[in-house]
Amino acid sequence: MGHGEVRAAYAGGKHTLSIMLRNNFRNPSYGALEINWSFPMSRRAKWFVQYFNGYGESLIDYNARVNRVGIGIAFTDWL
Repeated sequence: MGHGEVRAAYAGGKHTLSIMLRNNFRNPSYGALEINWSFPMSRRAKWFVQYFNGYGESLIDYNARVNRVGIGIAFTDWL
């Protein structure tokens, strides 16, 4: 949902931080913000924490504002 999306990622040591910003430049703004952070759990896996606020997080909630925090395990990384 939107006309543009910007993603940026930073890998500092064993931690990885990424951010996504999305906006459609209309009123009301149906944009979104997503922040991801991963850090080591073991040699092959990482803990993963994600925060999402905005519209379009899933097809079910494409027209509803969602505020969500998730945790999990990642076996691969952005960088």
